[in-house]
Amino acid sequence: MRNDDVFLQLYLIRHAESMGNIETDKIFDAVNPPLTYHGEIQAQALAERMSSVKLDAVYSSPLERAISTAMPTVNACNSKVFFEPLLCEKDVCVTEKGFGIYNESDSECEARANRFLNMLFERHSNCAVAAVSHGEFTQFLIRAALNINDIKFCVYNTSVTKINFRKSKPHKLAFQNDISHLISVDGDKTDWM
Repeated sequence: MRNDDVFLQLYLIRHAESMGNIETDKIFDAVNPPLTYHGEIQAQALAERMSSVKLDAVYSSPLERAISTAMPTVNACNSKVFFEPLLCEKDVCVTEKGFGIYNESDSECEARANRFLNMLFERHSNCAVAAVSHGEFTQFLIRAALNINDIKFCVYNTSVTKINFRKSKPHKLAFQNDISHLISVDGDKTDWM
């Protein structure tokens, strides 16, 4: 590990631009939309950025937009991939027939975020792991990791947040909502962010 007191480096990644993030007349599955063409380009830019990180595992929400964001990074880092229902967006669940919508409370989301983090702590020691999820649920993951409440975080498409989990010390937020890898693909769009 890069730092003696760090036992897990976690990269939280929001999926790239999906059909659900743009205004369009095209018909698509609102619960499980695919990436846009631009989102696919963003996912490739993310993979280039993450290719220098030795990732031991990549966890992805099983929703299409997250998988399509995760797979270029999995391939670039030659890492293992796990499709994890705990990483679904708030109010989305896995059913026998696919994905469904239900009314998930904030406390249920908080509990789900903590279950995911505890699973990582059990499975990965002295590792670097990425988790590809969704805008709202990534906020729950950040708050659970840092043990804070009542703060909203910006979580842009394809952004990366890094948290270093430390032994017997407060965890450290290394960076949050970083989209520097998108400057070459999004150009002026990143100026206001």
